[in-house]
Amino acid sequence: MWGKSFFNSAERFINSFDFKEVVDKVVIDLSRAHFWDITGVSALDKVVIKFRREGAEVEVIGLNEANQTIIDRFGVHDKPEAIEK
Repeated sequence: MWGKSFFNSAERFINSFDFKEVVDKVVIDLSRAHFWDITGVSALDKVVIKFRREGAEVEVIGLNEANQTIIDRFGVHDKPEAIEK
């Protein structure tokens, strides 16, 4: 992914993934992306959780300090109870 992820682009981010294809592992490279708000983080959560529910291992790489901070604060995809909800 590249660019800015926020309320205006969250749906586009989610729709850029093919959830119908069965995969064992997904790597989401965010080294050229920036999350601006909770809606952008929520979009990442939805993508990661959806793949994990389908049995794929998901790795998020390339987080800069600002992205890591907002994702740690508002994201739920790495919380143990996230997949169950």
